[in-house]
Amino acid sequence: MSEEDPVEELEEAAKKAKPRAKSRATPAKKKVKKPSKEPATPEKPIPPKKAVYKKLKVNFWRTRLHDEELGIHQQLKYQAKTRWFSKNFDIEGLVEVDGEKKYIIAFNKEDWEEKPLVERRLSCRIFTIMEETMDAQPKGGNFKGGLELSVAHSLVQSYEIKHPAPVFFMQVPRMIYLARVVRGWRLMGTRWTWPLLPEQKDDKLQIAHAKGIIGPGRNYWIYIGQQKIARVDGQRVQKNFEIQIADETYAKDKTFVLYMILFGCICNFMRGAEKMIKKLYKKMRKTATTDYKMPRQELTLFRNPRMMRR
Repeated sequence: MSEEDPVEELEEAAKKAKPRAKSRATPAKKKVKKPSKEPATPEKPIPPKKAVYKKLKVNFWRTRLHDEELGIHQQLKYQAKTRWFSKNFDIEGLVEVDGEKKYIIAFNKEDWEEKPLVERRLSCRIFTIMEETMDAQPKGGNFKGGLELSVAHSLVQSYEIKHPAPVFFMQVPRMIYLARVVRGWRLMGTRWTWPLLPEQKDDKLQIAHAKGIIGPGRNYWIYIGQQKIARVDGQRVQKNFEIQIADETYAKDKTFVLYMILFGCICNFMRGAEKMIKKLYKKMRKTATTDYKMPRQELTLFRNPRMMRR
């Protein structure tokens, strides 16, 4: 994601990753039982609830009064464990998987919240929760995924659809590639898309489509084609994003699960990103020229991969 990122670790993780039991393909349509032709009874049967195979919860804290966050001392432990935890990161959230606390959320809070609007930068990552052990080396603290806002890509996309459109990049350890999360245009509501790139021999390229549900908060249905795969229920006031995966195959897909967690994190930053891109896009709409100064980390997202091999 940035020039300092340890790419070698990603390549090693990709080699060690176990193959999934089933390759990605077109989601199978679920058969709906037709009602019997027998005469209706006075009592109507209760329809069964839709199956949920994986429950995720992305929780950004509103205060610092949490056991998981122990201030600078705790952050130094993560810095010592992995190079992915930057010095300017603050631990600001928690991720639960099926009711179990799994990951902490950290991002460059000062760069994102305290700098002027058009100078803000965002880099957010999740790590396994670090557990104290009897020996000197604690367990956990491993990098599991990250996201980054690209202002330059956002301005390009804004010109494409003629509306402010933030663009984020997602990265997971098993993939050396970046998944580009792009906002599209809808007359009512919002929509976002990102690719599911092939990981295994028989995987097909797929597009995940997040279609906004009109209402309070950030709520989305996640589609693969015409099939509903997952749902995001965002609570803006509490800064919680509950995610349910309703397809068994994708619930077992570790990369897809991590993408859903990262998309839940993106939901927390959408509002601020939209305000930032809207201000920059408005200034350059007529001239197609901007005074925004691209940092080096963001410029590397435009690198030609064929030139990088030389």
